[in-house]
Amino acid sequence: MKLSKSKLFAAIIALILVWVAFTQIRMLDGKAVDTAKATALKHIENPETAKLENLEEVRHGDTSVVCGEYRVKIENGDYGEARKFVVEVHEGEESRFSELDEDIAQYCNLPGRH
Repeated sequence: MKLSKSKLFAAIIALILVWVAFTQIRMLDGKAVDTAKATALKHIENPETAKLENLEEVRHGDTSVVCGEYRVKIENGDYGEARKFVVEVHEGEESRFSELDEDIAQYCNLPGRH
């Protein structure tokens, strides 16, 4: 009986470790997107009404680039048209927000992507 209790305990510990590792990896994966959201909201007019949509992280070497769109409320209370943006996320450096067509084309409008 002691042996089966120890095996059960070991299995529970193993499951807990796998769960912790999985959740930590997921948090690391979302870091670039979270950073991009914060950076975009600093540059968007009326950020309190902004809806960030279609966010996708694209890796370019050591740089993560997040492509996306945003909408903000206009005078009549409706949301305006979606505007494309890109945020370059560099580890340990300030991220760079851009709505320039050439930046969006360079990072987001790659062949085979929609």
